[in-house]
Amino acid sequence: MALQSEPEQITLMKRLVQMSAERSQMSSERTFMNAERTLAVWIRTALGLMIFGIAIDRFGLLLRQMPLPQGRGRIIPDTLSSWGGGVLVALGVLMVVSSGARFVAYALAYQRVHQLPLRHGPVLGPVFAALVALFGIALLIILIAFTR
Repeated sequence: MALQSEPEQITLMKRLVQMSAERSQMSSERTFMNAERTLAVWIRTALGLMIFGIAIDRFGLLLRQMPLPQGRGRIIPDTLSSWGGGVLVALGVLMVVSSGARFVAYALAYQRVHQLPLRHGPVLGPVFAALVALFGIALLIILIAFTR
């Protein structure tokens, strides 16, 4: 096996360093995309909590409307289902606001060190999180208004 000349070794080393830098950039891009996916999962979980809260609140409304067997009147449930539904919706709002804020903090810190991946920005996810939070706040207002 013949030894490579020094210029060939330097060329090979430069190519290896370049490949390593490309891998590092791809790894950091994957990290940012993982953070976006995590934000999407938290938003989906918050939406699930909000929908479950609405279902619990509406179940209490259904119980109010359902007549008792043998004509004994109507069931008058306590306000536990209304409070429980409202708490779940509020928890969903809190969850989506906190996850959106954490993603913004991560995206700003990431942007200081790395270049953002192509067609990925730090704005779309938090804007969507804010819209979901506004949806949850509107649900809370509706639940409170129709509870009485």
